[in-house]
Parts: sequence; C-alpha cells; structure tokens
Amino acid sequence: MLLAVIRHGIAEDVGPDSQFPDASRRLTGDGIVMIRAACPGIRQMIRQPDAVISSSYHRCVQTAQLICDELGVTLRAHDGLCPGATTDTVLGILSEYPDATTIAVCGHQPDLSFLVADLTGGSQVAFRRGTMCLIDLDALRPRAGTIIGIYAPEALRRMGLPTDA
Repeated sequence: MLLAVIRHGIAEDVGPDSQFPDASRRLTGDGIVMIRAACPGIRQMIRQPDAVISSSYHRCVQTAQLICDELGVTLRAHDGLCPGATTDTVLGILSEYPDATTIAVCGHQPDLSFLVADLTGGSQVAFRRGTMCLIDLDALRPRAGTIIGIYAPEALRRMGLPTDA
C-alpha cells in the first residue's frame, strides 16, 4: 500500500488569547493558499487514492477536503486521527480498507512523526505544516514501511507547475 501522510496547513493561532478551541481552529488564508498550491503536486504523487482520511479537527478536514476536491474523491473524517493518535489506531483505520493500494491520511504533530518512525523503524520526520511523507507499506504493522519521499509544500507546489513544452 502507498500511504501518504499529510500534515494540515497553517491554522489559526491557539493559546490563552485565542478565541478558537483547538478542535475548531480553521486554516488561515495563507494555509488555504498553501494547500491549494500543493494539491496538483499531491495529485501527481498519489493519483487516485482509495481513501482520504482526516482527523475530525476542522483544520485537517479543510486541508483534506481541498485535496479531495483536487483528486475527485470523498473525504472521511475520523476521530482516531485527532491529536493523540497512535500507530495502532492508524493501523486499525487502514485495516478497514483491505484492498486499498493508496490511502492518504491527514493529521497532526507530533503524532505524524511518531507514526512515520513506527511504520518505518526509522527516526522521526519533521512535519512542517502542509508536508507530505510517502511510505511504501508492505504490511499493516510497525517497521513494514519504507519512506519513498518527504515533500514540503513548496516542493509539492513546484511539482504541480506546468512544464514548458
């Protein structure tokens, strides 16, 4: 299975002066622009996934919906990808798609770094907002994956730019 692990885009601030509870924080204008610009590159990398699954937190749903709009697929929000998600939980979600060849998940830090490290037996990956990590996952268990690439939003944007003929 090809697994695309994506961190949500730039979101509204959280903190003592924030008017937004963490779960309802939205993407900022810059966050929307960043993800929209990355979507054609994401499409080049994962084509037509069998599923796009997102944390149910608003900023992840927005990020994943922009990706789904680009790819022409339906979004599934799942509480198991909310902050605090574990590798076992994510593997359980993925197991609901036994015939899938490509799945994208959208979530939060530091969970995504731990997930990639657990799935590949490697070190944690630094996930800036809007970053995508592609993993070739041979089985739904820890240490069964190999990182294909880690793509910052700027790289995804460049991948989606038309080339001169």
